[in-house]
Amino acid sequence: MKTLLIPVDANTTYLTLMNYAAAWVKKYEYQRVVLLQSLYENVFSTMAMSADYVAVNPDNISSHREDVMWKLNDLAQALQKMVGGSIEVTMAWSELPLLRAVVDAIHSENPQLVMLENKNGDDIISTSLIAIAKASPVRVLVVPAGMAYQPVEKALIPVDFKAMQTLDKIRHFQHTPLWVPQELVILNVDPQQHYQHPDEEFQAAMDKLKSYLHKYNFHVEFRDDKDVINCIVDYAHTTNIQLIVALPGKHSFLYTLTHKSISEGIYKAAQLPVMILK
Repeated sequence: MKTLLIPVDANTTYLTLMNYAAAWVKKYEYQRVVLLQSLYENVFSTMAMSADYVAVNPDNISSHREDVMWKLNDLAQALQKMVGGSIEVTMAWSELPLLRAVVDAIHSENPQLVMLENKNGDDIISTSLIAIAKASPVRVLVVPAGMAYQPVEKALIPVDFKAMQTLDKIRHFQHTPLWVPQELVILNVDPQQHYQHPDEEFQAAMDKLKSYLHKYNFHVEFRDDKDVINCIVDYAHTTNIQLIVALPGKHSFLYTLTHKSISEGIYKAAQLPVMILK
């Protein structure tokens, strides 16, 4: 079954994410959605934050878990109502820390996509975005908190023509035709302006792009900005982009976003959904 996995924190996840997920699964013909809740409690979670580190009453821990499970059930019921009876909505929970719980769920539930909500805050989902995106063997969609669903008619794929092997990931579009938007924009940000004097490697990259995307409506844009993140996000906002696609690999937009300026990159990119290919 075509499955969407959504790790949630039932105490903080917005109902708007359920609305976004409902529209996504109906648009792209998913049959099943799994809401995953980690119930992991570390050693400090069971202690009162006082000078004596007094142990928390087990009844309070039990009551907290019960409250979380009721809220998880509320999210599942709300989502089920949104998607109707033709799509199955199930709950899953784990005693493992969130990252390990997500990796385990990917192996057991076999989802095609993991959807994460980004609040740019200190909630467990937002603080785990990078780790989950890097560990997941399947595609990850990061959705800004509170964002309403928009049909993806125009998607932006930032690329680095120096990373030839990374371009191979674009072939995924050939295997997921439902997901392909009406227009693809390939954006090469190159402060050295190699595109002004294309060499053999550059031309080979262009030929690869054309072979992978010849069935689709796409065009290539070039920019020479030194601030890669700003350039990508500014371009997306000024050209009516609905989705940024991050290719994996050392030279990808994802690498820039997660290694060079984590807080700035996530904050700016959070204004648009980001799809991370694998």
